[in-house]
Amino acid sequence: MRRSSLLGRAFVSILAVALAAVLATGLIARRALESAFESYLISSGVHMGPGAGMGRRVILGAAEETFLVGVDRGIMVSAVVAVVLAALAAWLLARYLLGPVRRLTVASHALATGDLSQRVEEYGPDEVAELAGAFNGMAGSLEEAEGLRRRLVADVAHELRNPIGALRAQIEGIADGVIPADPTRLDSLVEDVGMLSRLVDDLQELSVAEAGRMRYERAPFDLCEMVSAECERARALAAPGVALGVRCPESAVMVDGDEFRIGQVVRNLLSNAVRHTPSGEIEVQVDRVPGSVRITVSDSGEGIAAEDLPFIWERFYRADSARAAGTGGTGVGLAISRRIVLDHGGEVFATSQPGAGSQIGFSLPVDVDQAPSA
Repeated sequence: MRRSSLLGRAFVSILAVALAAVLATGLIARRALESAFESYLISSGVHMGPGAGMGRRVILGAAEETFLVGVDRGIMVSAVVAVVLAALAAWLLARYLLGPVRRLTVASHALATGDLSQRVEEYGPDEVAELAGAFNGMAGSLEEAEGLRRRLVADVAHELRNPIGALRAQIEGIADGVIPADPTRLDSLVEDVGMLSRLVDDLQELSVAEAGRMRYERAPFDLCEMVSAECERARALAAPGVALGVRCPESAVMVDGDEFRIGQVVRNLLSNAVRHTPSGEIEVQVDRVPGSVRITVSDSGEGIAAEDLPFIWERFYRADSARAAGTGGTGVGLAISRRIVLDHGGEVFATSQPGAGSQIGFSLPVDVDQAPSA
């Protein structure tokens, strides 16, 4: 069954409405003119019998007959002109209303073929312009997602290439007898395999987090107690001479969330601080602010350049250009941390001054009933 075009339907609909308006106007005008002409004849002394009217045969003069014929002709000419103008107006209006829809259709077909750069101009009636805006937003999201997918593939290939290449070279050397299979060499192989295993685990966790499928076991817990425990673990990893301290309110700071996952965020922040602070101090501060609690990890390390700071929460991003696994980690810890904080309704933040250290942390919402009164 062949479907009629929306343009044709709109044209016919608008034309039908215009014709109906013209017909109604002509009939009303003809009827009003009949009444006025009848009153004129009576006032002129023409006698009209009972029930007489314009619909009845009466004796009229030549002037009256000419007048009535001229009126009928004028109404017919006006009707024809009105029909032509109505058809022209209906066609133009239909094209104006459906022009953006046609452009949306063309852009949608191009988008379906893979051209994600397609955008349409947002004009026309409010509803059509809003639809065009929604299309542009969708196309932008698809283009961004495709860019992230391509970057993820490139990043994963980059992260796997170096350790796999090192493993292959060492194993081939051992197989050829060029490299001795001594305990030191075997420990190096185990370390490389361990790093690959951590990277795979982090990638799996990141994919789950970004897909919104990470599960949380929420329950009230003392944030200060958890932070203190994570700091104790981090002290064993800090360089000799680095002081690691905690500043918490005297009373318990209760939050509702997944203690393990929030601890994972603190652990990631402390790990980065320890990695980039060869000397000096690291401090974790827990503060109550209206409606939320704020956790800040401050260090006196090398700091982060201003151009790198906006990107530290992105996966695989490292400020150090060498991108060495020994100094840069797997590059997904902060991305996972950000996802966990956002899933808990919180926010992440970071400030830094190159050469003077960084302040990186997050905030979590707390119930008003649990917040202490001032």
